[in-house]
Order: sequence, then structure tokens, then C-alpha cells
Amino acid sequence: MQSTGRGKVVTFTICRLPVAEAYAADVPYVVALIQLEEGPTMMSNIVECDPESVVAGMPLEVIFTTWSDEITVPQFRPLVD
Repeated sequence: MQSTGRGKVVTFTICRLPVAEAYAADVPYVVALIQLEEGPTMMSNIVECDPESVVAGMPLEVIFTTWSDEITVPQFRPLVD
């Protein structure tokens, strides 16, 4: 099954304290449950926006962030039509 890469925020939290030193530069960051247009729900980060602007129902689109040669992570940003 292919996905459009679009979805909506179901629920989220803003992490203000890093879970490890490796994430210290990233706080605050958003972890969210995102319902894809096709129905499945997944957990990911919401990026490229102010964490305080995230709301339930916000439309999103996927982007892929490369962490290393072996790791690429799907993250979501606000959908701009």
C-alpha cells in the first residue's frame, strides 16, 4: 500500500527536557500520533514549526530526514496548501 504522506495530528506532547544528552540541542520538540489519510496511525516528530503552534487536527505532510548513511527517519511538517 502506498501512502500520500499526508495526515493529521491526533494527539501530541512537547518535550522540554532531553531524554538523553544527544537530544539536548533539539528541545523543545514535538512527538505526535499522526493519522495518515489512508487510516493507519503512526508516531513521529513534527518539525519546521514552533512547537507551541501544534494543535490536534493540524494537517501534516511527511519529510524524510537522513541521520546517517544507514538511517533515514520519517518526520512531519505542517501542510501548506
